[in-house]
Amino acid sequence: MQQNPYFAWTRWLDSPAGQSLIRLEQAWLNDRLQDSFGYRALQVGPSRLDALAMNRMPCRARVSFYQPQPVSPEEGEAGRNQLVCLPHALPIESESTDLIVMAHCLELIPEPHDLLREAERVLIPDGRIVILGFNPLSLWALHRPNATSLFPPVEGHWLSLSRVKDWCRLLGLVPEAGACGIYRPFMAHPNWWNRLQWLEPAGARWWPGLGAVYLLVAVKRREGLRMMRAGWKGRRTARSGVVATTRVAGQERSELGCRR
Repeated sequence: MQQNPYFAWTRWLDSPAGQSLIRLEQAWLNDRLQDSFGYRALQVGPSRLDALAMNRMPCRARVSFYQPQPVSPEEGEAGRNQLVCLPHALPIESESTDLIVMAHCLELIPEPHDLLREAERVLIPDGRIVILGFNPLSLWALHRPNATSLFPPVEGHWLSLSRVKDWCRLLGLVPEAGACGIYRPFMAHPNWWNRLQWLEPAGARWWPGLGAVYLLVAVKRREGLRMMRAGWKGRRTARSGVVATTRVAGQERSELGCRR
């Protein structure tokens, strides 16, 4: 089992950019998941991000692909009781989960498509998957070659929103909603970060697809299935166009059965 890359997130999330990121993503998830109903929900991602905080599903769990992450006092129970497994083999029954939230985990594994395939397997029909990721077509991506310890500690390949959508469609996960945010370039100093606040409304209006982080909500659809009622009750005794032959007083007479 590899060393958990989320170890470095605790310190990075205390930076100005990290605090803005966690506030934005927490607001996204609270708004979109508070009305998601079901029984079972799973979350994969940093422990400080409580994706299911506003969700009311009774059975909720966390999944990790790395060694368990130490839990700080301010995080409470968020990082405890994690299920540690391999991303290509989730130990969960097929079609048993109503909601899966994957926060910044596709960038951390070598075969992200395998994880999406496993997510599709364990989701029930009409179940939802929520994906949070870093955008390779953003100003933050330009900063990666010169990244410091205060930059998002994600060393893997950042996946574009369009590619993730294509993978979801191939697996029968239909994109339902999405969002992008954080249009400022990465700044470690709080003063410079706050001075560039004006770029947020400008970016949301003029270049909405170039935010540093994106959210995607997809629904599992099962094509070709249709509920049909049983036909053994109330079946018609005579159908349109069927000729019935009767015998009256020794003579045969044909009647057109057009009863309804």
